[in-house]
Amino acid sequence: MSLQTPRRSSTVVLFVALFSILAVTSAETKPLYSYTDDKGTRIITDKYDKIPPAYRAKVTAVEQEADGVIGEIGRVSGLVGSTKRLVIPLPGMSFQQSKIITYAGIFGLLCLVVMNFSRSEAIRALALWCLVLTGICVPVLVYIADDGAAAVMKNKAAEIQQKQQDRLSHAQ
Repeated sequence: MSLQTPRRSSTVVLFVALFSILAVTSAETKPLYSYTDDKGTRIITDKYDKIPPAYRAKVTAVEQEADGVIGEIGRVSGLVGSTKRLVIPLPGMSFQQSKIITYAGIFGLLCLVVMNFSRSEAIRALALWCLVLTGICVPVLVYIADDGAAAVMKNKAAEIQQKQQDRLSHAQ
């Protein structure tokens, strides 16, 4: 009978928890139904019983992208062979911001692995320090990225300044 050390058992629990989350999110794709009402509005729903009986004869099935782990694996495997390398596109983020978050996530996971499997307290402390600095620096880098909030605000301020100068020149 072998006993696991607390560090090894916490790592096993972490991996089981991550796998459980991924398994729960790997739901099958639901069929989507589409129809056009009397006003010409296209309506899409995932509940067939919510479609009025008058429109059920005109319903068409709509293809939906796969969700969950299978969809994510397909997306990631498509990126590995592309010129973008391993950058996971995040909704609402530019490519630059997605790249920062992807690489920071990989680095954070590496730090966690080093913290859990290293025997040296100095290396564990260094990995923790790197993890904390990553947590501090990543939001700043996302903010100042090419299409980040700082650039957007700077462009809007320049537009407002230009409009004000145009108004002043027309007033004179």
